Amino acid sequence: MQHTGSPKTVSLAFVAGVMVAAAVFFTAMAAFAMTRGDWGIGGWSMNGHMQRMMGGGTNSSNVPVSVGGKTEAVAMRNSTFAPGNLEVPVGATVTWTNYDAVPHTASAKDGSWDTGIFNGGESKSITFDKAGDYEYYCKVHPAMIAHLTVR
Repeated sequence: MQHTGSPKTVSLAFVAGVMVAAAVFFTAMAAFAMTRGDWGIGGWSMNGHMQRMMGGGTNSSNVPVSVGGKTEAVAMRNSTFAPGNLEVPVGATVTWTNYDAVPHTASAKDGSWDTGIFNGGESKSITFDKAGDYEYYCKVHPAMIAHLTVR
């Protein structure tokens, strides 16, 4: 078979085909999303995923209170603090562990404490020596919010 087009023509045709395929895919996804009210597929939310990638996060501060003891752990997973609403006694040590591939912080909104930035697989701990009520967040993902009560 003889090739009649130039290499540049073939490359442009390939790129145009890929662009058409992408347009069809994203149009179908938009139509699917309209039937669901989000960009969710099989429990995975495109909207939530993109929000977390672009500096978002999840506000988990209004979930039911988890009452803890002198040593407590908070997981940072999928740009969410879990538990998101924790109560500990005075003198408790809280350890945050980052399970995400992106860096996080746990930072009191009033500025009274801050873990600093730490990467996936790392942990940071703070011991709370006095009572307080703290809303805290991730400085990298400001919509990633949780609540800590020290009694």
